[in-house]
Amino acid sequence: MIIIVTKEAKARWRSLSAGSVSTHLRILRWCGFCRLSGGARASLRGSLHALYRAFTLALTSAYLLQECIYSYQVRQDMDKLARVMFLLLCHITSIAKQVVFHIKAERIDEMLGGLNDPLYNQNVEAYTRLLHVTAARASRFVRAYSSCAVVTCTLWITFPVMYRLQGQVVEFPFWIHADCNGPKMFTLVLAYSYYVTTLVGIANTTMDAFMATVLNQCKTQLKILRMNFECLPQRAAEITKTSPEQSYDATLKQLFKECLVHYEKITENSADAARYFRYGDLDSVRHRWLDPLYGCLQDSQLNVLSIEFASMTLFISCILTELFLYCYYGNEVTDESERVTQSLYSMEWRRAELSFRRSLVLVMERAKRPLRPAAGLVIPLSLDTFVKIIKSSYTFYAVLRQTK
Repeated sequence: MIIIVTKEAKARWRSLSAGSVSTHLRILRWCGFCRLSGGARASLRGSLHALYRAFTLALTSAYLLQECIYSYQVRQDMDKLARVMFLLLCHITSIAKQVVFHIKAERIDEMLGGLNDPLYNQNVEAYTRLLHVTAARASRFVRAYSSCAVVTCTLWITFPVMYRLQGQVVEFPFWIHADCNGPKMFTLVLAYSYYVTTLVGIANTTMDAFMATVLNQCKTQLKILRMNFECLPQRAAEITKTSPEQSYDATLKQLFKECLVHYEKITENSADAARYFRYGDLDSVRHRWLDPLYGCLQDSQLNVLSIEFASMTLFISCILTELFLYCYYGNEVTDESERVTQSLYSMEWRRAELSFRRSLVLVMERAKRPLRPAAGLVIPLSLDTFVKIIKSSYTFYAVLRQTK
């Protein structure tokens, strides 16, 4: 079916694929983890934002160094070590991704620019609805997810305040070369800790949601590609019916070629995502295996009805959700890619000439090797990986509990 659309509708549709990550980019730029778009970088605002990004990287790195020093100082105290380690690992992951956004800025911009390709934004009503749903869900999710990080960090600052009001000595889980028992120093250190942890929490969850959205966009494009393959002969017949000067076989080959180009772009986008973020993904998967372990150790020592238990449970839920995002959408890309062969065979290829059928067989052979996103090009992002990580984390937790 051929649909005639206006220029305004084309512009609106063309922005849907790139619009799926627009909220993510806005949050990351606000946090100083991602640079501005091309035109804004040359302005004064772009220069100031570059300084802000450098300041953010220096601040988060300094906080990480303070945590490392503190963890070395309390290495003999398991309770204090567990308290700092899960945050330390989270900050290492965040800085690794932050560095990727700095180093790979040009290539990431190229990858995002590819989302505006016409093949990614085809003017068909069914595809438009699909792209709109993908973009809307991505925007809602990243807002809810980053808000959850803010709530978690806000709960954390209530503990020092409560201890302070009760007259207890407050010890922050990072190295401070000063006495923070005075009211002014306590307020300053508390504000510093809240700012950095909240900034890292928002940026870290947003970066994970960003990567998940890129994978989800690949999955959506694979679904559109499959729909195009399945109705390829019908589309060719409709075009030749409205344009008798074009032959059916030539039109079929042209549409088939466009589908192959679309398939190649999806493959490149998936490979780019794995290549550009391979260090961040690998750190995320590795540290998300350790974070639940340290979190469970903390939870096991807390009162179930306390605010500390609620905040720790919320934190563990956040980090497990981050890991689940990678594994779920990586699994979805693989599953959708495996269905491409079935869609190729489902089209009405019997009426086509022999050369087209030979080409179809070759593409089907290629499609038998599905896309398999991997963290660090090593660890497959799949639901099976997620289950294995959860099982291994619980096993180590049980061993440590028995050891204690």
